[in-house]
Amino acid sequence: MAGKAKQYVDQSMSSVQSTISTLQQALNSAEKQDNKNRIQQAINSLNAVQQQLNGYQD
Repeated sequence: MAGKAKQYVDQSMSSVQSTISTLQQALNSAEKQDNKNRIQQAINSLNAVQQQLNGYQD
């Protein structure tokens, strides 16, 4: 079952990366600075999530 957990982590990593890419597009399209800041904070948080998941070993 341990391999299954790694599979879920890998799927999550893929989802996080996809979300970051989408947020990057939103950031480029946002006009208000406040909105840009919020989107950037979300991107930063997801980057932190990715770093944590990167350390996962099964």
